[in-house]
Amino acid sequence: MLHKSRIWSITTAESPESLAYMLTQQTWVLCSAFQLGNYFYLNDATSADGAQEYGVVRMFTRPELLVQVESITFSWCSTETALELIQRINANEFDSQLLGRISARQVQTADEHGSCHLCV
Repeated sequence: MLHKSRIWSITTAESPESLAYMLTQQTWVLCSAFQLGNYFYLNDATSADGAQEYGVVRMFTRPELLVQVESITFSWCSTETALELIQRINANEFDSQLLGRISARQVQTADEHGSCHLCV
């Protein structure tokens, strides 16, 4: 993760298809995050106007830590490519890549998160 101290506001995705659409067809504020199953897609972009880069993290054995297993620039993907990547992630294909860790406390519900300087 480029932003090791960022706090994210999590939204649950309804399906791999809806997540692929949301990540490729919309631009999100920098504190946006999405959960699909055991995986969290955390906006790791440097600017809301720039490429939409997402760190993909999941919890393994220590619930206080989330481990990054992939990083994807979804704004460079077609919806079909994004869906394929999401399906591969859900099939645990990337779980052997331990690219970094963040605290699970950095991922909050919308109520916990409220509003921050990145929300605008």
